[in-house]
Amino acid sequence: MKQITLLIFFLCAAQLSAQKGDWYNDEGGYTFEGLGTKDEPFLISSISGLAYLADQVNMTPGNPYGGVCFKLTQDLDIGAHYWISIGCDAAHPFQGNFDGNGKTIHNLYVNNSNSEGYPASGLFGYLGNGSRIENLTIEGGQITGDASLSISYTGSLAGYMLCSATDGEDSIIIRNCHNNHARVIGGETAHSNTGGLLGEGYAFCDGNGSVYILIENCSNSGEVIAASSNYPYTGGIIGKGRGHGYCDGMASSSGSFIISSCANNGTITGGHTRGDEAVSSAGGIFGYGYASGDGYGFSEGSGVFTVYLCVNNGFVKGGDATSASAMSFAGGIFGYGDGYGYGDKSNINHTINNGNGYGSGKFSITSCANQGVVGGGNALDQGAVTAAGGIFGCSFASASGDEQGKGYGYGAFSMRNCYNAGDVSGPSGCAGGLGGWISTNGNGPNHTLSAIIQDCFAAGSVNKEAPSSAVCGGIVGRIHKADEANSSPRIDRCVAALTCLNGTEENTFRIAGQVINAPISSRLLSDNYAYVSKGNWGMTNTVRNGAEWSGLMSAPPMNEWNATENAWQFPRSNNVMPRLRGLPGQTNVPVPY
Repeated sequence: MKQITLLIFFLCAAQLSAQKGDWYNDEGGYTFEGLGTKDEPFLISSISGLAYLADQVNMTPGNPYGGVCFKLTQDLDIGAHYWISIGCDAAHPFQGNFDGNGKTIHNLYVNNSNSEGYPASGLFGYLGNGSRIENLTIEGGQITGDASLSISYTGSLAGYMLCSATDGEDSIIIRNCHNNHARVIGGETAHSNTGGLLGEGYAFCDGNGSVYILIENCSNSGEVIAASSNYPYTGGIIGKGRGHGYCDGMASSSGSFIISSCANNGTITGGHTRGDEAVSSAGGIFGYGYASGDGYGFSEGSGVFTVYLCVNNGFVKGGDATSASAMSFAGGIFGYGDGYGYGDKSNINHTINNGNGYGSGKFSITSCANQGVVGGGNALDQGAVTAAGGIFGCSFASASGDEQGKGYGYGAFSMRNCYNAGDVSGPSGCAGGLGGWISTNGNGPNHTLSAIIQDCFAAGSVNKEAPSSAVCGGIVGRIHKADEANSSPRIDRCVAALTCLNGTEENTFRIAGQVINAPISSRLLSDNYAYVSKGNWGMTNTVRNGAEWSGLMSAPPMNEWNATENAWQFPRSNNVMPRLRGLPGQTNVPVPY
């Protein structure tokens, strides 16, 4: 009788939603057809075959299938069972090649909160060195991150990617993969990294070599929702990514993270902060990106984070900053990005005592566009910080060279050939047509910083509704040079052509809303053009205290704009803004004259 009652319960639950009752291979022994090679891969034609792959990777000891090739031959419907991710934890990563063959996996339901407390949630959980996932679509279902641990990684395709090497070269590649309306919900943990496709990726090299992670030609149309967290990082493609090179001694290391030709059409909702010094970051393509390099003792460590030819069409809403020390960032392409380099003499754990180390972090975004609405989070405490922008919420170039002069650090952020055509709202922080806040921050005597926005334009509006307490700029809301930085951010040859710009009159200007610690000079803002149809801003000519902020030109640089790189297409009509070459899906943006 008890068995009958349980059976009825499960049947009813399956009719309503995905039920507890994890997929496993229920056919007993299973043999893949094929040889597992590139020319004759193992073929997967059923859910049982896919579940058998998960079983083999997740068992103890597991089989990571390093270098082994798999190919999906049929569309699969996972149906009314929760899925246990392939590569359930850090001890059981998948390291093979999985070719989706243009097929679709329907109704993917993952809920690790209801299973074994696995930190990584997705069709794949953990991806390791050498893994490659290609030509696969996830359609429908819901992926929910774990809430029982201190950290969660949540994405429809994979939760976490780690490409790590001490010497030599290695990579992880995600190519031609798509989330088609599968809902992704982050875990309510201290660290919650949530993306429409991927939760987090980390490319790390700590010896003489190089590693990289590449995400290429991927898209998301699913809703992505972050939970409240100390550090909720949320994006349409990936929540958090990092390229990191670290070495000590006579070596050179490089870690690179690359996002190319990706698109988001889904709604992205950032998480509210929880606890002191919490940071929330949400973006249409990624939430948080970090390029970091550490060099000790005759070594060079370099980190690279590169984004190009990406577009966001979805609505991005930042989470609220709920305490005096909390921060929240939201942007059409990304929420927060940093290029950081650190150089020092040899680490005290090593034998070289007087060597000079060089560390560099280079973060760059090129030829990207946002056409979706960006809404910044609310600052719910007087000391909280929020920033929102059409392309990014907050960007840093930061570096440190040790105080004894034994190391050198280089940090760089660059944004070129990008445009925003979406409306931006930053009701209680800083907001800009392209970026909310750009900053340089240096420490120690030996460092170089470079932060530049060049050959970009912003259309749409900034705070179109009633004027607010926000710091607003047609290009960026705030330019900040920290006390020890040796150079200021720069804005060159950019255009702000906005229908509306609203904010507090003393902190709203047509190029940059506010400048902190940086000298107002032609090196700070040069050859920019601004036109605003209506709104609330400072003096008509965008001047303050008699010093020119905007570097206004008499007309948009339609003929000279980046002609050497040939990045722009110029329309025949003077009433339409230029468009980026090679980036599909762009609309004609009118000049608001």
